[in-house]
Amino acid sequence: MKRTAFGVLVAVTYAWWATGIAPFTALSYVLVAVPVTALVASYAAMGALSPHRGDIGHHYRRCAGDASLKNVAAWLAVLVGAAALETAGLALGGRSRSVPTLSTTVDHLLVTHVGRWLLFVAWLWVGATALLRLGHRPRDEES
Repeated sequence: MKRTAFGVLVAVTYAWWATGIAPFTALSYVLVAVPVTALVASYAAMGALSPHRGDIGHHYRRCAGDASLKNVAAWLAVLVGAAALETAGLALGGRSRSVPTLSTTVDHLLVTHVGRWLLFVAWLWVGATALLRLGHRPRDEES
């Protein structure tokens, strides 16, 4: 538990520092590359990039369980709606006040340091979650 808390503290502090650097500079690119490189190296060390992991298709079919179009229809509707709003917003010149799009929302978040930090932490969380799930899978799935 202490190790996890320390890792979260390091990641959150790193994200705060990285999002305070001027964008599109060499240092900003390096600060994005560091967690990406660490994540890919961790995946490789855990054998996740190995072509000899067994039947990957079987693993995903088993994980999907009873997934069907009916089960994911709501998520597909949200995805189609978001794509339609984004398309409409771009067709209106990209800066429509009446059509909220994902890009305009993200633009508003990127204006402040706290917004950039929250997005960076979310990005780190997505990568770490996938890595943690890989580390906690049952031994019979590793083959």
